[in-house]
Amino acid sequence: MSNRSLSSLQNALPGLSLPLAKGRPRTIRSKQHHAQQKRPTSVEKIQTDLFSLPLLPPLRTHFLPDEIRLTRIPSLAAVYTKGADNFLYHIANASVASLLLQHGLPLNRRHPLMLTEQNGISAWLAKITEYIEGNASEKAVILRLRRVMVEDALEPDPDHTAEFASNCYLLSGNFNGTII
Repeated sequence: MSNRSLSSLQNALPGLSLPLAKGRPRTIRSKQHHAQQKRPTSVEKIQTDLFSLPLLPPLRTHFLPDEIRLTRIPSLAAVYTKGADNFLYHIANASVASLLLQHGLPLNRRHPLMLTEQNGISAWLAKITEYIEGNASEKAVILRLRRVMVEDALEPDPDHTAEFASNCYLLSGNFNGTII
């Protein structure tokens, strides 16, 4: 604590006796000498202001339905169409599917959405019927989206790929396989 701050405290609180700071004695420097130390000596040594740099774009949290062309398709059309297509599919119940159609697909590393190719739809529907009573394939809604639009945010899902005998992916948001 400097003498100046001690005197200002004593002026603010009269009658208060404060101990003097111990340590090495303070040398009095002229204002001119002090100003010369703060002034940079050359232009190359000036550091850029880190607060003036542009901000990074915010992390992407979801894909909008229009940008990935998210559509609901009939189950028979998805299962019986032949040939390779450039789409990925997600199966959900009607309420979840309507939310996804309105708000888009969320990107969540902890709970990623599973997507499969066309030949994995029938295996996915068969797995759902094991867990839901009644005709689950009627309650299930198949959503289709463009693979190219989400390809950078996909991770391979080896467990479901082996189970469904079709390529399956997790929509986690780890763009280009990097952890953000």
